[in-house]
Parts: sequence; structure tokens; C-alpha cells
Amino acid sequence: MTSTPPDLAARAGLEAALLARRAKRKATGIPRLPRPESGGTFPLSPSQRLMWRLHHASPSGSTWVTLGGVRLHGPLDLAALEQAFTAVTERHEALRTLFGTDEHGDLVQAVQPAAPVSVPVTEVTPDGAEAAMATVFDEPFDLREGPLVRLRVLRLGPQEHHLVLVVHHIISDGRTMEIIIAELTACYFAFAAGLPSPLPPLRVQVADVAVWQNQRLSASRQRLLDYWLPALEGATGVLPPTDAGPRPTPDSRGCTYQLPLAAETVQALRHLGSTHHATLFMVTLAACHTLLSWYTGVRDGAVASPYTYRDRPEIDHLAGAFMNYLVLRTDLSGDPTFTEVLGRIRDRTAADFEHHELPVGEIMTELGHDPTADPHPLLRSLFTEESNPALPPQDIDALRIEMINDPPWRRAERDFTLRVTHGTAGTHVIVTYRTDAFTPARVRDIAADYRDLLERIAAGADFKLFDAQGRANAPGLRVPPSRATGQEERGDS
Repeated sequence: MTSTPPDLAARAGLEAALLARRAKRKATGIPRLPRPESGGTFPLSPSQRLMWRLHHASPSGSTWVTLGGVRLHGPLDLAALEQAFTAVTERHEALRTLFGTDEHGDLVQAVQPAAPVSVPVTEVTPDGAEAAMATVFDEPFDLREGPLVRLRVLRLGPQEHHLVLVVHHIISDGRTMEIIIAELTACYFAFAAGLPSPLPPLRVQVADVAVWQNQRLSASRQRLLDYWLPALEGATGVLPPTDAGPRPTPDSRGCTYQLPLAAETVQALRHLGSTHHATLFMVTLAACHTLLSWYTGVRDGAVASPYTYRDRPEIDHLAGAFMNYLVLRTDLSGDPTFTEVLGRIRDRTAADFEHHELPVGEIMTELGHDPTADPHPLLRSLFTEESNPALPPQDIDALRIEMINDPPWRRAERDFTLRVTHGTAGTHVIVTYRTDAFTPARVRDIAADYRDLLERIAAGADFKLFDAQGRANAPGLRVPPSRATGQEERGDS
């Protein structure tokens, strides 16, 4: 149905009210730095420095990105979309920032002046939409030349379009995708109705936060090192048994597989967590550690996990890379039940989160490792529990919008990533893996073993993890345990 101007005006008004309500949060004092007309040059934040190193160490320049897709059902006003994208990029300096070195060889970020932005349109058939989207995802980024954000329209027909959004990780995190999509939607409906932008002004920008973070980290670095170095000394990264044959050189080509998780299982896991003063993340992390220990025999293993630190009102709705990777270690020694392991992980993870500010690259360096080594022994496995970006409420029939929850991603940042992801289509166990490390059949079995374990935990979590001989108390594992590396209970490598 084609909307009338009053429909669009009502939608734009709703979006403006929502954004204004979010903006009414008290500031906490991150200072805004002076800006020259040219935009200015600023130092990198700790997370940006890590992403710079990972980008240049990656087998593929398109690996370290955040991405998303949106289906649009109904007529698309391309001029309004381009006007909206221009408004969003003008609002967020991160989306028009480039990276390089200054005359002294120091890394800097350079904010570019705001300018109108076009949105390319590609005509595709419904059968070719997925391949066309994958092509957009795979295009490499140049951090020095930019742009570092891409928005493309795939036109499947006059009433059917796909928006493809790709942003380099040096200027984005998962929350950034939510922000861009929400603000793009709000501006689109406003401009299509002939109204001004509904977006309130931002107090600070990414460059301001970078300077503030660097100053704060300088004052707390030694305290954080005193926590992390003993916490990770001798830690062993654990990985499911691979089955893809010899691997002379790491390759970033990857695939993704997902498996649905029943809603009643998720509800039971949430209840278990609340009973033991733990989050769902802690419950599902404990299950991940349990499964990896069953596979490998390692009782003192570690996996990486992304941690987003949008803990200041000024940056809650700011596009940028506000995250760090934490290496989460666990203790499965003795003869524990799952609930006992959950308690250990709850306490340790809470302490890890309190010390999240030290970049993982600095920790790796202090431990004598190269943080950009591929594959890095402590960063080869990643776990997270997360929600897909949510679309703003829709109250008109002009343009029905839905997220593409399974975009075709052909890369993998690391060997193995396990996600528990919640969205409008329910909860899924999602595995992203490098194809030179795992076969599709092995990944399907890993995902099914993990789902079975979560269902077992939901039915009753007081079971012992190991039998009297110290073997996995897990009849029916699809993936055969492997101790070929010699990693036994202590986790020594």
C-alpha cells in the first residue's frame, strides 16, 4: 500500500519522539575537543589501535567488519534514502573518518568534512540477491582512503529492495549497526514526509572519547595489568577438534551455520541463571566451556569474548568502536556439577568485566605473545550471547521493514566462533568457522552437541561433568573427544 503524507508524518513524529526521549540522559563530563573546519586529526582509541593491527595482519582486508541487511517491502524513495544517509554520516564523525600516520609516524584518525552521500543501486533477480549481497560484504576496505561505511540498494523489483550495510570494525561495533539502522529509518520517514531531521545533537564524537579513554587508561594501566597478567598466566585457548586436514597457512574464508533453540529451553536457562545470580551469558558460556572440555580434556581453558563498554550516557547512541576482547578463563578441576561450574564462571567473569578497559593486545604483548598472530592461541575460539539489531516500531503500511538475520558472510575472523543469538525469528546457536579448519559436517555436529547440552542443562543442571575416571559425562557426543594435543586436566600446552 502506498502511504499518504499524513501516514509518513505520523511515522516521522513517532521516530522523533523516541529519539528525543533517548537523548534526555544526563551527561557525565567527557569533554568535547575543538574542531577545525577541516574536521581535525586525533589519536586512536585503544580498540581502534587493535583493529588497525588486526586489519593489516588479516589474510583478507574485508574480514574485520560489522554487517547487516534489511528487506524493504513497498515503494522506495531513493532521494529520501540518500538524504537520510547523508544526515546520519554528517551526524556521526566516525562514519567519515580515515586512518593513517602523521609526520612523526604515530597512528591518527582524520575526520573528513561532511558531504552529500550517494547510495548505489544494483538491479538483481530474487535468485541472485544473496550472491550480490555477499559481493558487497567481500569488498575490501582501505583504512587510509575510505570510505569505511558502505550502503547499497539491491533492487529485486519495484516493491522489493534489500539494503546492504557494511562498516569496518575500526569505526563500529554491534551497537553501531543498531544506531545506524534506527537513525536511517527515522530520517528516511521524516524526509519522505517533507519534515526536517528528527535527530537530536550529539554531545561528543568518537575522537573526543578516544582522547578521554587514553587519558583514563594511562592512570589505570598498571592496576589492570596487575589483574590480567596473573589471571591469564599459563592459560590455554581451547578449540573443538578440527577435521579439515593439513593447514599450512591460515585462510580467512569462512562459513556460518545456525541451529534453532527452543523457546522453552531459553526460558529455563534464564530461570537457572536468575536462581544462581547469573546472566544468560554466564549460563551459556559455562555450557561452552563444558563442551570444549569434553572434546579436548582441557579443564583450565580460555575463550575470547567481545565486551562492549557503552557505560557512559554520551556514547550510548554514538556510532563507533566501543569494545574490547576479553579472554575468559574457567576452572573445571575436581568433580564439579554444572551448577558449581556456573558459580565459578559467574564470579570470575564478573571480576573480568570490572577490568575490561585494558586492550587485549597489550595483555597478549605483556604475556609474550603477538596479538596479531593468526591463529593466535588464546583468540582462536570466541563465544558470545547477543541479540540481533532491533528495528524501530512501525505504524504505517507504506514500507514494511524486516532484518535479514542470516546475511551471506563468507569470511571468518578466527577459527571458531560460537554465538547464542536472539532475534525476531527466535534464538539460534550460530557457528562461524574457517573452512580450512572445519568441515560443514563437523560444525553441524558441534552445534547439535551444544544444543543438546543446553537442553540437558535446562532439564536439570546438577549433573556431574565427569565420571569416576575423569572422562566426559556426555553419552551421545557426535564429535569424538580428541586428546591428540596432550592437553590434559591442567590445560598445559
